[in-house]
Amino acid sequence: MNITELINLIKQDENCEVRPANKEISLPTNIPNDLKEFYELTDGIWLFEKKSFGINIVGRKDFIPTSKRLYPADDIMWDELEGSVSNEWYLIAETEQLSQYISIDLTEERLGQCYDSFYEIHTLEGDSEIVAKNFTELLKNLYANKGEHWYWLQDDFEKLGDAYDEPNI
Repeated sequence: MNITELINLIKQDENCEVRPANKEISLPTNIPNDLKEFYELTDGIWLFEKKSFGINIVGRKDFIPTSKRLYPADDIMWDELEGSVSNEWYLIAETEQLSQYISIDLTEERLGQCYDSFYEIHTLEGDSEIVAKNFTELLKNLYANKGEHWYWLQDDFEKLGDAYDEPNI
């Protein structure tokens, strides 16, 4: 299933809200094609907002480096992250109530990989689990779990590695 078909499927679900596209805010030029198509068609999606594990796929305005979202510029931790590869990890999904964030990698070597960026483990080597190989896979899996759990924490999830593992180019 491609990203357009997936968005059309989600639009039919009364438990999800697909926001109309907003092309006024520019995006980084190095985003994966499926994400580019997503933002051409939407300005984000709320998946199962009323469920325990509902999550917001962010719109263009909130598509910023995850570290900037989690650690404001005046926070001492931001200085520690200067020059880090994680500065190329952009916020793609969040639910503030649970401190759960998901990042998408915009580095050339790992373009499109998505990581668990739970507040307490974001950027920690060995704890930055890859939760999807690309954005379409992330959206498909988040939609399939229907807001019931984080799919990558389930026993049957096939581990994909850590953000700091050698890239599979």
